[in-house]
Amino acid sequence: MTRRRGAPRATVRLPGVGDRLDLTDEAGAPLHIVRLRSGAVAIHSGSGPPLGLDAHAAAAAGAFISGHPVVDPVLAERISDVLGGLRFDWVRLEPGDHAVGRTIDDLQVRRRTGVTIVAVLRGPVPLVTPDPGLRLEARDELVVACSETDLDAFEAYMTGGS
Repeated sequence: MTRRRGAPRATVRLPGVGDRLDLTDEAGAPLHIVRLRSGAVAIHSGSGPPLGLDAHAAAAAGAFISGHPVVDPVLAERISDVLGGLRFDWVRLEPGDHAVGRTIDDLQVRRRTGVTIVAVLRGPVPLVTPDPGLRLEARDELVVACSETDLDAFEAYMTGGS
């Protein structure tokens, strides 16, 4: 298969840091975009220091680039304050993770970590509001609602069982 120029090469989870998206620019040079857990973004290209965006500027840039309506950064900050630290994120399960092969009910995720699994992305069809009896599989992406402080414990529990 031929990869289109600029097509993502890989999304890499950076434990404790965030996620990195590896791309190439129009000339084929590497471009790395790191989304920190704080929501801030650092864009690394082949030359010069990384370009940094705070969480609100990164959200506005992402909305603009994707063609979705841009929310004024001041309004985005106010919305963030109203939500009281509510965060939506996702965690990908890998073969050998503690949660693989177990049901949501067996894991007692909300009771143990304070995190709610709101969807499971498995193949082309998202499983929204998954049944507690759903058995989790390797490569499932769990969409979660949580506070910033609960996400680390959730990831540690789902991957290692502690």
